[in-house]
Amino acid sequence: MPFFSIVIPTYNRARLLVEALESVFAQEFSDFEVLVVDDGSTDDTQAQLARYGERVRALRQENQGQGVARNLGIQHATGTYVVFLDSDDVWFPWTLSTYRQAIDMYGGPSVVMGTPASFQHSQELARVRRGPFRAHAFADYFATAEETFARTACVIAARTEALRRVGGFTSRRIISEDHDLLYRLGTSPGFVWVESPRVMGYRKHEGSSSRQLEKGYEGLCYQLEQEALGRYPGGEPRRRERLTLILHGVRHVSRWLVEHGRKDLALELYRRSLRWHLVVPRWRYMLGFPPWMVASTLRHLRR
Repeated sequence: MPFFSIVIPTYNRARLLVEALESVFAQEFSDFEVLVVDDGSTDDTQAQLARYGERVRALRQENQGQGVARNLGIQHATGTYVVFLDSDDVWFPWTLSTYRQAIDMYGGPSVVMGTPASFQHSQELARVRRGPFRAHAFADYFATAEETFARTACVIAARTEALRRVGGFTSRRIISEDHDLLYRLGTSPGFVWVESPRVMGYRKHEGSSSRQLEKGYEGLCYQLEQEALGRYPGGEPRRRERLTLILHGVRHVSRWLVEHGRKDLALELYRRSLRWHLVVPRWRYMLGFPPWMVASTLRHLRR
């Protein structure tokens, strides 16, 4: 049984997928299996995967979205930990050895989260250096509520049994389904954030489509709904921590929506989250967001 199961969902990214896989097979730590889940691609993804033979377990499904694709990978994983890699991103040679170091140092936490390095062009990654190992341990994910670091499933290693226990990712086609997963893992014992070295090259794509904006809005509405229904663990004693995390996302996405011309969705997200902001409370956002939105809109009209 391998220590790590690497799950890579992909859809019509054959060229980028090859880059991702080459970064996996350049790892210092070699006790892993690779599961690529083709989410109904219509390009030459299958032909590219065939080149790797038995080094890759290729799974295929009808197009159902990234969350469902990752869940299929979790279902077939045989490793102790699952590590996620998006097919347009890449790893550094030290990525898996860094996760393993954190796992060994902190006694097998439920979740280890690394730090990404953003890039648009591959040559930018040549400037990334390994750096010293620095990590921070917490009782669980909710205990990180006041910390400020990038939070995404594409830089986590999670115990396979923990992922299966919470049901993996939502099947909803939304942005921030990874945050929803982290909230459902919120009280799983042991969370480690690896500050250094950076473990993944996160490819930034230019532009935001209208559908992406809508998915971002839907993702935060879904999280607010799950909180209202009591679907996240921890009960009343952990509510403030949950809301701190969720509402940070609300504030980020509402500003993002305004900046990309969807003030209708931004206002609706503000309205939906208002009662939760009163619980925390976050007076600066509650009182400041409406006038900021108006000022931002006026600045845009004057250009």
